[in-house]
Amino acid sequence: MQDIITYVSNRDALIAELHEKYPNLIDEDDNFLVDKTPTVRNGNESLALIRANDELITIGESLTNLTLLGTYDEVFADSDKKTIYDRVYDQTSIEFEDPETHETIIITPPEKFGVFAD
Repeated sequence: MQDIITYVSNRDALIAELHEKYPNLIDEDDNFLVDKTPTVRNGNESLALIRANDELITIGESLTNLTLLGTYDEVFADSDKKTIYDRVYDQTSIEFEDPETHETIIITPPEKFGVFAD
């Protein structure tokens, strides 16, 4: 099993392709029936971290509306893949004031948006 980051530029196109080619991987509510972390979305683009065996990787590689970006190491080492990752997964820090203490609190999303527990 491998943890693979997937990229989808058009969810509707992927759903149509899954219904046509692999209807067993999608349910009646158009949810993907694979082990994955919650999907990260930016507009129509999305990323998900899936836990994939060789069969699922082969299926993913056969889909024209899904891109297997690779493991975190592979994505972070490839500038084109990292550009996609950064565009979809907003890592901008959020700053606000605690209403009780009036202290400034800064929350920065982690570099990795989803990780499976081993």
